[in-house]
Amino acid sequence: PPDGASGCKVSQAWIRASADGQIVRSSEGAVVQDFDGDGYEQTGWNLLYMHIHYDDRVQVGKTLKTGDLIGHPSCEGGYSSATHLHFARKYNGVWIAADDPEVPFNLDGWKVVSARREYDGWLTKDDKWIEALYYSSSINSVILSP
Repeated sequence: PPDGASGCKVSQAWIRASADGQIVRSSEGAVVQDFDGDGYEQTGWNLLYMHIHYDDRVQVGKTLKTGDLIGHPSCEGGYSSATHLHFARKYNGVWIAADDPEVPFNLDGWKVVSARREYDGWLTKDDKWIEALYYSSSINSVILSP
């Protein structure tokens, strides 16, 4: 997190919605945002934000616009040794790989390049390459500018 939180501490930084959509799950560290408006994470496109602390976490039923507040990064929801965010997508209930060649995960121009091992790869944008590392450093952080 940009505030330098290390270990399993709740970050004061905010996770923000990456797109418009309704919150259909918000529990045990997981927040799922539905993009087709039917209220089900088993249909259409959905985005999972994982390890979101319960304090200030967005509630089920709320419709968000891009940039709205989701919650704070933490270690909540599953095993973790450090504060971070997992970000994943599903289509019709099926997880879609971030580096799927038919449907690449594009985050404001940042694209995923996999090293074919979990937690190993890069984000690329223009001529910049940021390696996925198991620890936070200035070379692997992508932070929304204010």
